[in-house]
Amino acid sequence: MQGYPQLPQQQQSYGGYDAVTLQKQQQEQQQQQQHAYSTTVGNRDYGSYYNPASIDASQGGMASGVMNSGYGNQYMQQYQQQQAYDGYRGGGPEQWQQSYSYAQQQYASTMNKTADAHSASLNPYAASTTAYTNTAAEAADSSLNLGSEQPCAATNATDDNGLRWTWSTYPNTYRDSKQDSISMGSITLPEMIIPLACMYTPLKPLETSHFIIGDPAARGQQCSNCGAFWNKHCYREEGKFWVCLACLRRNPTPPNYSIEHPALHYETVEYIIPTEASTTTGGEALTPAKKHTYPTFIFIIDVCIPVEELETLKQNILRCFNWLPPQSLVGLISFGARVTVWELGNTAVTRCYSLRGDKEYDPAELSAMLQVTDTMPAKGRFLSPLEDCEFLLTNLIGELQCDDTVTPGNKRPLRTTGTAVSVAVRLLETLYEKLSVKESRAAGAAATVSTPVLKAGRVLLFTGGPCTRGPGTVVCTEKEKMMRFHRDIIDGETPYYVDAYNMYNGLQQRLSNVHASLDVFAESFDQTGILEMREAVNQTGGTFICGDTFNHEMFLKSFQRYFDRYDPRIRGPETPGGESQCAAFSVRSAFGVKFGVHTSVDTLVCGVLGPCLVDEKANKANPNRVSSPIQIGVGGTTNWCVSTMDQAVTYTFIFDTATLGKKSSSGTTGSKDPHSNEAKRRFIQFVVRFNTPHGESRVRVTSVVLPIAPSSPVVDPQYFVRHQAFDQTCAATLLARMVVGILEKHPSKWDDTKRWIDTVLVRFVRRYGTFTPGVPESLRLHACLSLFPSFLFNLRRSEYFMVLNISPDETTFKRHWLMRETVDNCVLMIQPALYSYDIETPIATPVPLDSCSLRPDNILLMDAYFNIHIMWGTTIFAWIQAKYQDEPEYAYFAQLLESVENDALGVLSTRYPYPRFSRTDANGSEARHIKTRMNPTTTHHNGAAGGAVAASDRSDVIYTDEASIMKFVESLKQAVVSIVKDGNGMNSNNNNNNNGGR
Repeated sequence: MQGYPQLPQQQQSYGGYDAVTLQKQQQEQQQQQQHAYSTTVGNRDYGSYYNPASIDASQGGMASGVMNSGYGNQYMQQYQQQQAYDGYRGGGPEQWQQSYSYAQQQYASTMNKTADAHSASLNPYAASTTAYTNTAAEAADSSLNLGSEQPCAATNATDDNGLRWTWSTYPNTYRDSKQDSISMGSITLPEMIIPLACMYTPLKPLETSHFIIGDPAARGQQCSNCGAFWNKHCYREEGKFWVCLACLRRNPTPPNYSIEHPALHYETVEYIIPTEASTTTGGEALTPAKKHTYPTFIFIIDVCIPVEELETLKQNILRCFNWLPPQSLVGLISFGARVTVWELGNTAVTRCYSLRGDKEYDPAELSAMLQVTDTMPAKGRFLSPLEDCEFLLTNLIGELQCDDTVTPGNKRPLRTTGTAVSVAVRLLETLYEKLSVKESRAAGAAATVSTPVLKAGRVLLFTGGPCTRGPGTVVCTEKEKMMRFHRDIIDGETPYYVDAYNMYNGLQQRLSNVHASLDVFAESFDQTGILEMREAVNQTGGTFICGDTFNHEMFLKSFQRYFDRYDPRIRGPETPGGESQCAAFSVRSAFGVKFGVHTSVDTLVCGVLGPCLVDEKANKANPNRVSSPIQIGVGGTTNWCVSTMDQAVTYTFIFDTATLGKKSSSGTTGSKDPHSNEAKRRFIQFVVRFNTPHGESRVRVTSVVLPIAPSSPVVDPQYFVRHQAFDQTCAATLLARMVVGILEKHPSKWDDTKRWIDTVLVRFVRRYGTFTPGVPESLRLHACLSLFPSFLFNLRRSEYFMVLNISPDETTFKRHWLMRETVDNCVLMIQPALYSYDIETPIATPVPLDSCSLRPDNILLMDAYFNIHIMWGTTIFAWIQAKYQDEPEYAYFAQLLESVENDALGVLSTRYPYPRFSRTDANGSEARHIKTRMNPTTTHHNGAAGGAVAASDRSDVIYTDEASIMKFVESLKQAVVSIVKDGNGMNSNNNNNNNGGR
């Protein structure tokens, strides 16, 4: 078989399946899709699926639940910011203003598309009808349209599949076959400068019609060669075979093939694998009793915190029991100078085991000390169902007292944090799957029936200070000895760092083996040591929640939203009668997640950026899977795993699109290989296998195809610009994650990484901009590229590149969330959104993130994701002090203040983790949080902008020596248009048709 036939265009036949038959089938298919399915549930041999027509009414109710406040759109803010950068109120060069400005009408149409797509990504249920109508028209045989060369513009939003691409059109590039394997520490830029990558949210909510009940592997819906799944894009001949797009293997058509199968209508489907009855060797089917299994939750409580904080913490832990399944296993460990493990299975007598915690115990020693054996397992003693031990557990937590160890004022409390976490991991390891043997008298054979025990869970650590005793110690007890800072780590002056880091790395592997995660709630004004714990938390899918105290609103709200996002309960859309029709389908979290990627030939995977590990078992089972020699993030494989995952975790998949060897210049005859660089589209499939909190196995499959750029000896960069195929927001998030990955492996290469970012930006603008060599004022950037330099400018100034005035723990916390959140949230971390309110415009108005936005008569609201700040101008603050808002004649002023507060509270009501919130005036101490993130147009060197502010008002002056974006842009233009000579003495850039200075 040589390639995919172009049947509709060429009237060819393929295996006896001619174009006339195809057209008839497509007409019949479209007629079928215009009517609702006859039944709510369709039962075929391939499984069961749910009728979308029967649930459209129920889906409508969920659409209204998404908040739509007047807070505004961050893309409008970015546009307003760019307009200000286009000359800074007339202060910039005229040519640069022309190069960075674009037509308002063109931007308005783009913004309308962005707003619609953004709305759809926030509310997949609201867009369900439209998505189904669009996909239904391209049903079962859409793969025959693979010859379409029509490129698609970047949507600048996450689609219904949970995908967002840096390039919406597949780059058609080549590389030298002698290229060696490259690690992330020395990334070689591809020909496209920004690699093809996508942000993928595996648990993005789906409509009910996307779910399929049945095992796809057992029903012929999985390729027998590579394991890829059949989908709406694959070529198939009804009743005969379907062709895998990843390996071109022919597979027999599944029994009772039907055009109504959801996988032939949607790019993303989710298979719910039921519990199958086991069969004995004698032929007798043994169906074990259905029994849901639930994860384990172990609470580790620090008793060295102040009394009032401990009381608040206990109340919140007791409240969270209402959010857990009653059948879930729970455990309780408290620690201070010693570690106490509480028995929950004996309600008659309260019993606990106390460990010194000043040394590291191996698993066998811990089992012996806790008397855990086959006859006395941990389940039923230390780990007990919540419904059986809730009364005892409530009493034990309520009676917890602060550590009675006397701590002098010049010393830190003794904390055995590392030992407490080690004990929790050991308790999870003791859970195992018991096997029982049942005799079959009729057949005279024995069959093994398994009693399911879900080996998965979460370890919740609540700590109020650093570990000072035993394994995991990060600082000594003497307060005169400061905790490590970035400079100490760079200089190697950290006596405790290496040992603590290695200890938690060992726990990370053990947690992964039992499909458990470590979630850390660290509330302290000082560092607590989460830097050393980062691998155990990040690589298991855990969560960092950091704040000041346990009785602060930041912890109280974040703790509640932690369970809202994880939510072990299964939800579904409500029917008009009030009953949940698909309560067994929609999930918000998963355990034991394994995911992989199937791609077309010559499309390789560089790696994944996000919380995951290499799936060693899958690699051994599929040794023929090829990954790219360029490894970025977790690379060298196409299979990964993670212990836990929630519905908002977003991974970055980076692809190597360069084909080995140069394309032959000689023409070829015959059919083209559909997976060569001359094919029209490339196929990429994401497969995610996971267990629900109820122990149910599921497989989510997302299959997409990307149009390929025209093949030529050198790819024309302007092709992507003309078709607006670049998503600059997604690309900025990609580079930010790559920067974090580099700094994690090379903590001392701050300056080198910043220079690498500069190199990327210069080569990117040189490749896709238009200019005259040697003339900086001639540089032009298209609208789809114009925000990218400002993103990288703010990335260089963000906390991710700071060494001073930020602790390693805070850096770890912010890196943690950057590597797991969606694109829209990550952009706020890189470049905050700034909104202005004044008397004339009392609603949120996006303004540039610049000191020129500081005015005495306005109010600024900044959303920096981790921080929400309200800053009153000097005049506004004077009116507040005069209490004008309390006077009836100044009701409009009170409404202005209320409008700002309502918008800020609207963000606070949904943000997770709960951000730090402050109100201040332009000269207040908290104003530094806003001014440090602004572009310093007006500094103490040049003073206030002429005529903009009175001479006595210096509130818009930023005291800094950092370069402004105008200086940054001037340097960028000089570097871009500079004439660089290659080895042959020829210019590596040219005008309008430049090749990017490769």
